[in-house]
Amino acid sequence: MSSSGTLTIGEVEELENRRHAAMVAGDVDVLDELLSPDAVYTHANAAVDSKETYLGILRDGTLVYHAMEHTAEKVIRRPGVVVVSGRMSGSVHMAGVPKTLNSRFAAVWVAEDGGWHLLAYQSTPLPA
Repeated sequence: MSSSGTLTIGEVEELENRRHAAMVAGDVDVLDELLSPDAVYTHANAAVDSKETYLGILRDGTLVYHAMEHTAEKVIRRPGVVVVSGRMSGSVHMAGVPKTLNSRFAAVWVAEDGGWHLLAYQSTPLPA
């Protein structure tokens, strides 16, 4: 995977699939590798985490992903940046409370530090 230039659609899908698999597996090491040091992670409930706080709530079990499905509907590629938008659904426990996710999302990947990293994520719940 090139750390500069533009990713192929397949490479973008690989990054997104790897991130979602790590979320469900609770693999904080993989997520640490994938997230930019400057990452901003905005949840569907409008809570905002930095890389450090997001990994922290995964480590301590405050946030546990059980299942995740995602579909990229649009991928915008430019040199050094990729924006992915689509739909995401799944189930989690947040602070011990089960929640069902059904959202639209935008994920921004950037080429930095010799690889591709998630810089920003925004989730917006779909009406029930």
